[in-house]
Amino acid sequence: MALKRPLPALMGGVTLSVLVSLGALAHQHLRTDALEERLLREVNILTQAEHPRPVHVTPTRPGTFGDAMAPLLPALLQQAREAPALTGAEAATLEAVLEGHAPVTDLPASRRDALERGRPLMRQVLAATHAESGGLPEDLRPLTGPEVSRRDALIQAFRRVVEDAALETRLLVSRGDADLAVDTCVDTLALSRELALGGGLVGQRLSAAGYTRAWRACADALDSASLTRKRQAISQLTRLHEGIPPVSLTLHEESVAAQLHAFRDLLTAEGRAALPPTWFDAPGQLRALQRRLQWRQWVEDADRLIAVADQPPEERRRALAALEARNAGAYFRHEEAPSVRLSSEDQEALDLRALRSESLIALAEVDAARAQGGQWPRALPTRTTSLVLERVDESEAQIRSCVQGLMPEPIVVKADGARLLQQVHDVP
Repeated sequence: MALKRPLPALMGGVTLSVLVSLGALAHQHLRTDALEERLLREVNILTQAEHPRPVHVTPTRPGTFGDAMAPLLPALLQQAREAPALTGAEAATLEAVLEGHAPVTDLPASRRDALERGRPLMRQVLAATHAESGGLPEDLRPLTGPEVSRRDALIQAFRRVVEDAALETRLLVSRGDADLAVDTCVDTLALSRELALGGGLVGQRLSAAGYTRAWRACADALDSASLTRKRQAISQLTRLHEGIPPVSLTLHEESVAAQLHAFRDLLTAEGRAALPPTWFDAPGQLRALQRRLQWRQWVEDADRLIAVADQPPEERRRALAALEARNAGAYFRHEEAPSVRLSSEDQEALDLRALRSESLIALAEVDAARAQGGQWPRALPTRTTSLVLERVDESEAQIRSCVQGLMPEPIVVKADGARLLQQVHDVP
């Protein structure tokens, strides 16, 4: 005859079993050994990473872009500090000149003087893009260290160089030196490409802003250039387009940097000693147990985001919306990593950069085909699902965007000889 167990004893055994299971689960989630091992491995990989990309000129110069830029950085920062401030009216005129809505002669005198003074340094910076390999100066890399003031200063300095180069392109076109203008604009786009290689999301944003600044000036220069230069530009622009890094790599860089900023104090002493010296200082923070759970969540969130980041725009938007819905429905969510996300503004800026890059290639191809064959091609020579060619008449064609909300106004291409300059419209 089986012995009868009192109900309280039975319930106590069940409760104990549940508590042991929950304790084991909590212990597993609070352990960060695997997270630390992974973080140290990824830091090591990213800090030693090289950034090969297609070169857009021959011959190249030895070394990396960062190597070529290193001796120029002090002068670059000094020039940015000394840049004259513009009034509201002067800034509006500057924008009109950059967009091609006003002639270069309207440029404010102070801005034109600054362009003249900064030209030698601008040329040196553009020449640095001829390096055989990419790779940013140390201060522009996300894993350089927790201090970002110098990085922020360099960002403003590079913005200034891109603006100077776009103005220089306009100036050369106005003087009838369209082929030289294409040289300048291609190097300017190459600079924007360099800034995205290993620069995290900040670098990608700076790169997209560079395309925004130089795109219209480049389009006018290409339309006015000789047939030989147009053909050369097609190859150069294609290589630049192929060299833009994937967003997934950028988000990986951001994820690793975010973990270092937020959780390096949770590493073991041996783990902290394995970090780059700039990250050794790790002031202790409160709520260590809660932050260990948060660390795990950040890594899992980043992995899911990285997995969908390189999908085509529409598929990516649906995938990101699904991730947001998943997170919104989850219980016990911790605060999310502020930098490891792909906002709608970032998505639009990066998609627009890609579209502008494709449109410049298409413009050069269509204009070269018209100059060589005497008539507009029936379709874009390079197949793309983002753009379509429409022939208006014998002297004009239009390249239209197929991407809803991006470049709603067409790029107008004039046949060579019909008009010296074209007006390029782009209202994102």
